[in-house]
Amino acid sequence: MEGFPQYTRSAKQGNAGVGIVSRIVEDEFGWLFRQNHQERDFGIDGQIDVVTEGGDVTGQLLGCQIKCGPSFLRETNRWGFVYRGETKHFNYLANYTVPVIIIVCDPTSGEAYWVRFRSTDAQITEVGWKLTIPKENRLSSSKPVLQTILPPVADHLTPLREYWRVNNLLLGSEIILFTISRSEVEFLDISRVKDFWDRLLRHKELALHCQGKISFSFNGYDDDPRECFEVEEIRRFVALLDEAVQELFFFAQAEEPAHTLKLFLFCLGGIEWESERSTPGHPQKVIIDYDILKPFSSGTSFT
Repeated sequence: MEGFPQYTRSAKQGNAGVGIVSRIVEDEFGWLFRQNHQERDFGIDGQIDVVTEGGDVTGQLLGCQIKCGPSFLRETNRWGFVYRGETKHFNYLANYTVPVIIIVCDPTSGEAYWVRFRSTDAQITEVGWKLTIPKENRLSSSKPVLQTILPPVADHLTPLREYWRVNNLLLGSEIILFTISRSEVEFLDISRVKDFWDRLLRHKELALHCQGKISFSFNGYDDDPRECFEVEEIRRFVALLDEAVQELFFFAQAEEPAHTLKLFLFCLGGIEWESERSTPGHPQKVIIDYDILKPFSSGTSFT
């Protein structure tokens, strides 16, 4: 009879395959299966969500391409079933952002067999590509194996809470003292300062709050009679830091008793004692080349 849409044999077999996979995934694994709508099926028929024994949906996903019917089980080799794929699906599957498994289903036994799709495992044919699906890869008994091809579950909430515990301490501070160790200076290791800077710049509210509140000091030089700007290794460290951290003078403490701006400017520029160097209780004058201030006349703004 004309005038009606057709429920074709291939559509019926496709739905049967989805039903087989869905039953195994949900009833035997305790996971979730989500079928893709056919009009949005570009080679992935569904996605599998991993669920823990306690019912937590972990965010781990498997994409799956499902084929069902005797024709997909007919061609075999000594290792298993030969699956032949279409060229139009290859790059899509290869670029899929989660692991993909290809599943062939036996509608008579209700069993399904699978193999992980890897582009390097495929063999090019005249009309497409092919993979072998091992006969021992029965989907119903493969839950532990499938878990091994998924990325591990990570707890991102606990470190985020700790991250914001520190941020909230910074937001509640009027002056922030950042101490740089002698070993960091000697090895020119600015990684810890960079990490701290990245923290400040990640959130505009935090960056604005910390404007003009960071004070730097160098630890491990208490027994050295020289001023910091006289220590060549500190000068090299400050020069490296100035190159790497463009917002240095935005965050440096500006209100008294501020010393960071003066310290960094002295380390970066031309400065010398007017006569003899200072000693405890006998401060002496220094001569400053004020041209060193010109490169630092521009500021950084956060809006």
